[in-house]
Amino acid sequence: MIRDAVDGWIASVDWKVGRFNLLPAAFGVVMAILDVVMMASGKMVHTGTLSYGFALPLATVAYALQPYLFIKAMNYESMIVTNLIWNLMSDIVITLIGLFYFGETIGGVRWVALLMSLFAILLFAYTEK
Repeated sequence: MIRDAVDGWIASVDWKVGRFNLLPAAFGVVMAILDVVMMASGKMVHTGTLSYGFALPLATVAYALQPYLFIKAMNYESMIVTNLIWNLMSDIVITLIGLFYFGETIGGVRWVALLMSLFAILLFAYTEK
């Protein structure tokens, strides 16, 4: 395992709240924010508010950080849990950006699905140890 400044910062924080380990969710949020950069820039190209020449390099740089974060996250949690939390967080954050920034809408059952995603993240953060 390669150690760097990120590991030092992670070690300096108490990520446990009761039986919940918030570190995997923190990695999920950071990786989801990088997804937002890509998805939002793509949406802005689609709507004509951002040039393709700016959006593509921006999204490429954002996604170039994903493998580093994913590998770093696996130092603290399994690949399965890391990937599931990342995907669920990305779904939630991208949906919120779509709703509140781009003015998109979702209907009744899809709100339930969004809440179930949040509940699933809580279950993955729960530790039995």
